[in-house]
Amino acid sequence: MHQLSVSNQYAVSDAQNWMNHICGSHELIVKKTQNLNFQHEYARLAKDSVSLGYIQYGTDVSIVNEKKLHCYSLSLPVSGEQQLIAGSQSIVSNQKVALVVNPQEELQLNIAGDCRKLHLAIPKEKVKQTLQLLTGQYIEQEIVFDSQMQIESTEIAQWWQQVNFFIRDIHQMGIAHFQYFHQEMESLLIKKLLFIQKHNYSDQLNTHLGQQLPKELQQAVQFIQHNSKLPISLQDICDFSCSSATKINTLFKRYFQLSPMQYLKHTRLKNVYQTIQLMAPCNIAEVALEHGFNHLGHFAKDYKLFFYESPRDTLKKRLEAV
Repeated sequence: MHQLSVSNQYAVSDAQNWMNHICGSHELIVKKTQNLNFQHEYARLAKDSVSLGYIQYGTDVSIVNEKKLHCYSLSLPVSGEQQLIAGSQSIVSNQKVALVVNPQEELQLNIAGDCRKLHLAIPKEKVKQTLQLLTGQYIEQEIVFDSQMQIESTEIAQWWQQVNFFIRDIHQMGIAHFQYFHQEMESLLIKKLLFIQKHNYSDQLNTHLGQQLPKELQQAVQFIQHNSKLPISLQDICDFSCSSATKINTLFKRYFQLSPMQYLKHTRLKNVYQTIQLMAPCNIAEVALEHGFNHLGHFAKDYKLFFYESPRDTLKKRLEAV
């Protein structure tokens, strides 16, 4: 597959077989089979790798999982709604709430005919391997994520924006464009998911990470997070953490792949995003200045690179959702 696979299926068996290939065996229930118009724009980066794209059924359908899926199925509606029923739990998913379908859970997913959604399928072995690398420990139990992903969370919203950005890039450039770095892209998405979305190993993962961080780095991170609105410098960070510039730079690069000042910038960008979400309508320039950005042109460019959308786009989407 050299670019997004784009097609329509009108037979229930064809639609079910196509999704079985992506996610694993499941039952597709369609009451009005004559109205089925399963549409997908989809791409698989490599064999046994992450798959991602857009799907829509065109009529109300239900998907039943009997613990036969071979991947984690994540979806965020861009229009319409879907409902997840698992045991006594019932979750309505829309543009504000994404879903995680765990492969080991018995459940039913009801999808409205007008629900067009961004969809991501991550092989469960990939998730397990990544978590083992992060913790340095063998993972015995199945990894179970919380089913709800709240888009009001800065980290979760950014994660989905990255997914959307990758799909747009594939659409424009083709799959071949990703052949040299699809593993890095896949690793980035899975690692970030394990950190931002609650699961049964979250406490163990966070404890392991906390134990790994050297004391000087912990102090530097704490100082940045508590003082990000102020005009702090690298020397201020070094003074608070009782460390030299060379050492603190080395530690940030080793653990975060960022310099201390880049980490500060990312912290400020996340805080601006969160403020827009909480305070809309608001003046973007005033919010940026409040959080330590003195050059609005540079701020706007950095914001778009980080969130894959402009501050105005963030504000517009928030106002439309209110």
